[in-house]
Amino acid sequence: MTMSPDPVWIRRPTTDRCLTYGDLLAALAKPRLEYAPAVCPRNAVEAVWALGHAMALDRPLMLYDPLFTEREREALGATPEVLAAHETVAGIRIPEVIALHERVRAARNFRLTLFTSGSTGLPKSVTHGIDTLARSVRISGTLGRAVWALCYNPTHMAGVQVILQAFFNRNTIIDCFGLEPERVVEAVVAEGVTHISATPSFYRLLPLDGDVFDTVQGVTLGGERADTALMGRLRRAFPCARIRNVYASTEAGSLLAADGDVFSIPPALAGRVRIRGDRLEVHRSLLGEGPLADPAEEWYDTGDVVEWAGQNPPRFRILRRDRDWVNVGGEKVDPAEVAEVLRAYPGVTEARVFARPNSVLGQILCAEVVAAPGTDEAQLREHLARTLHAHKIPRLIRFVDALPLTRTGKAGPPSGQ
Repeated sequence: MTMSPDPVWIRRPTTDRCLTYGDLLAALAKPRLEYAPAVCPRNAVEAVWALGHAMALDRPLMLYDPLFTEREREALGATPEVLAAHETVAGIRIPEVIALHERVRAARNFRLTLFTSGSTGLPKSVTHGIDTLARSVRISGTLGRAVWALCYNPTHMAGVQVILQAFFNRNTIIDCFGLEPERVVEAVVAEGVTHISATPSFYRLLPLDGDVFDTVQGVTLGGERADTALMGRLRRAFPCARIRNVYASTEAGSLLAADGDVFSIPPALAGRVRIRGDRLEVHRSLLGEGPLADPAEEWYDTGDVVEWAGQNPPRFRILRRDRDWVNVGGEKVDPAEVAEVLRAYPGVTEARVFARPNSVLGQILCAEVVAAPGTDEAQLREHLARTLHAHKIPRLIRFVDALPLTRTGKAGPPSGQ
């Protein structure tokens, strides 16, 4: 894509929704502005518009996920009155995007409040300033012509990270969130996408087999563990891309990055990220403001369990998140492990494993599987029995045509199920 004097910040390829950097500068230059401190955007363009105004005006913004249920919206205070509230503020004249970058970097009153996914209960709010939000943003001349595919929910931390990465490099974002997998692949080709960031579950949905996308220079995964089969598939589809894993959370923003699945603690975070036993902990100075961590505690337990991959220098793999485990009759089971075994069976393209209440065992494992026509459940169960202990084999297996993703782009039961 050729960089224009007024480059596009974000565009939805299937509609005429579009926002340029010049659009934002022109809107900010008006004598008086109506500013909304709480927004539930209907789409990614509206989310970027709201975020751009908040950063430039150095004001707080609360960003609600439009996929929240009515119960969640009510409990989190996203009432019609709150979302309709506006403040009249003075406009500012900013001559160019570079000057806007400098203004945003110096912002001290800007605070962005996001919400956790709510996978283990009601979503919780976390508030960040620009320092923590932009901690992992890379700025370089080689990124000046990058075109990003936004495959994450723009109201969650991973989506905001892509938006800021594009913003500080004056890049274009192609909004692919919620598109059908075939349309995403079409957009990657038609729009000249150079960088893609998404969950492993999202990548598994894409029809990549047999095609080579040699314009893509960067492929980033986050939010879930990626299995060997997926990594091989990505390397074949994107032979010119650097493939990286990113560790990030709503609580602390983006922290770690690795080529492959082995992480190390970067020098800039030495003394503020540590492994204690087999758990990953972060210092409270890295956390956003919110009810997620005890303010009396210096260190925050992320709940992520790791294993050492080397000591010189110290390197580790993130194995799982403790809270995602399921207790089946007193035995702990990692649903991700079971899903990976299911995907290894010939003909199975995707699987998700989750728990349902059971009066005898407390919980039972269930699986939804996307597989080729004619896949036999009995033979699939024999495969599971050869690989897994009996308590790890799902009691219920259901074959489905597709697996819808959660609002954060992961494979798993929708919120509330």
